Amino acid sequence: MKKTLLWLVSLLITLSFAVYQRKTGPTYPVKGSSVEGTDIYYYYLPRSCTSGDSPDCLINISSRKPAAGRVEWRRYKTGDPFASVPLEFKNGRLFFYLPSQPPAGKLEYRVFVQAGGGELELAGRPLVTRFKGAVPGWVLTPHIVLMFLFMLFSVRIFLTAAFGAPPVKHSVPATVLFLLAGGFVFGPITQYYAFGAAWTGFPFGYDLTDNKTLLMLLAWLPALWVVLKGKPARLWLNVAFAVTAAVYLVPHSMFGSELDYKKGEVVTGK
Repeated sequence: MKKTLLWLVSLLITLSFAVYQRKTGPTYPVKGSSVEGTDIYYYYLPRSCTSGDSPDCLINISSRKPAAGRVEWRRYKTGDPFASVPLEFKNGRLFFYLPSQPPAGKLEYRVFVQAGGGELELAGRPLVTRFKGAVPGWVLTPHIVLMFLFMLFSVRIFLTAAFGAPPVKHSVPATVLFLLAGGFVFGPITQYYAFGAAWTGFPFGYDLTDNKTLLMLLAWLPALWVVLKGKPARLWLNVAFAVTAAVYLVPHSMFGSELDYKKGEVVTGK
């Protein structure tokens, strides 16, 4: 019963970290349930899109009655003038597909809807959406699952250490194995499909996601060594989890790959 409870608490904590990472990152879409002074009851503004003919770069605004609006967009950090395009209304919704960009390319855009006698800007600010290449499911699914298992086992090991019990000897090697496979095998493959570069962290770049993964590995290796040597490991495990938790509190996809339109190359740390 105690073990089951610890696994349940570990799962809830892990899910909390996952939701936090997802919702606080710069690629999470902006959503709303209503717009004052209009008949709009839902809107969806993307901040991550797939290059090509994928339908995921859709500005979608649902309205109970016919509505009007427009989109202003331009390539990010280019100084291009904004192009203004009217939103199309059909079947109870205003919509517009943002023009596709190369992987790591970004668009800055603003969405305005008619409200009363004037216009109202949704989100109240310009938004930026980043484009990525399509990642096959056989790459993305293992990456997500393995990183989830890594965090789940990390939390479980921490809770065990917090109660003063020694960790199950195979649990720490399994945790490090999940991190190696998810973060250093399927992670780089995912990034290669998405942005054309497998590793853009230290020492080749400043990609925060890659560097966070490297930092977690450096925190867990001493804990693994102590456990395998059969020595008291509580301090090292607590340090490893503290680093892991701190990393997971940093929003996902910050300072990632970005296309420099002037140079025509992908840079990191933006």
